[in-house]
Amino acid sequence: MNSKLESERRIATIMFADISGFTAMSEKMNPEEVTGIMNDCFEMMNAIITENEGKVDKYIGDCAMVTFGAVKTIENAPHKAIKLTGK
Repeated sequence: MNSKLESERRIATIMFADISGFTAMSEKMNPEEVTGIMNDCFEMMNAIITENEGKVDKYIGDCAMVTFGAVKTIENAPHKAIKLTGK
């Protein structure tokens, strides 16, 4: 068995996106409401991220860690991430 790993150098962008005011909002709501809002929000975020060739790496509380160009090479990975910040 060959144990050599293949590698490829590429430009990738990592974006962290969190919900402004989440802590204050969540303190005033019951857990079921917070969960519903977060599920809806992450579903919408994921659709937009996927549409722009990004990939959600993980969710950390109210934050999403998103990669552009890390899994597969995409043109203009940094521009695609920046484009999302204006939505």
